[in-house]
Amino acid sequence: MSLEVKRYSGKSLSRFRTRHTADFYADITSANDAIQAFDFAKNKSLKPFVLGAGSNVFFKNSKIKSFVMKNALPKKIEYLGDNRFEVSSSVMMLDLLKMLYKESRDASYYLASAPCEVGGAIAMNAGTGPKEAKAIFDFIESVKFVRNGEVVELPADKIEHSHRHTELSENAFILSAIFRFPHKNFDEDPVKARLDWAVKNQDLSVPNCGSLCNKYNAKIMKFTRAIFRPFPAGMSQKKLNWAYNKADNPIYLRAFFATLKVLHKLFAQKLKFEIKMID
Repeated sequence: MSLEVKRYSGKSLSRFRTRHTADFYADITSANDAIQAFDFAKNKSLKPFVLGAGSNVFFKNSKIKSFVMKNALPKKIEYLGDNRFEVSSSVMMLDLLKMLYKESRDASYYLASAPCEVGGAIAMNAGTGPKEAKAIFDFIESVKFVRNGEVVELPADKIEHSHRHTELSENAFILSAIFRFPHKNFDEDPVKARLDWAVKNQDLSVPNCGSLCNKYNAKIMKFTRAIFRPFPAGMSQKKLNWAYNKADNPIYLRAFFATLKVLHKLFAQKLKFEIKMID
């Protein structure tokens, strides 16, 4: 069955809830779809972008130029024995963690507050801050993905990964991963504890994509927050390094991000965005 490429219009691609149209959009329901999609992008000279739950992405323009490959794989969590689980990339992280807690298994519960799919968490090696240095790759045995026209499965130690980064974040479509989740006894529900923490420590009142940067100057961030206070997009008053958006048009967020870049460059300060910014 051939891949269906269609036009998209709406506000569901990013958790910033900006409105976009895309002339090239496809729901990826199988490995074969992913192979065809990458081939289509190459033949049309389009830049492919793999989209999960939209929890870590900003589309710069109202009209998207890239070919959006939306992860629509069947959701599957299969127990393989010996504490091993195969999980499809389309499974929501929160759903996986809730199931693992019911089975009294250790896992990356610090990701319960991240509204991402498993594939997105794997692609960026999502985890805690650098001091704690915990990440989802701590539990991964192997990852299956599509790259260069074929399905590849590699053990975790053969996949380049570091703090909040992996080689799979570009030009690869993650299909599934095999995790090892050992048994563990809990004194409290770690999922509920993390969600309660998020309510207190994160700004969930408006559309957002979580933490904005992993390297930045706090004084510049606060100054830029003050500049954009009158606008419908900017920095949360509750949590620094937490961008929010109330506008349909992405232009306000684009201006906010550009201002951060200019000011950090002007004062020779390091700035590294965690959010993917897509044309």
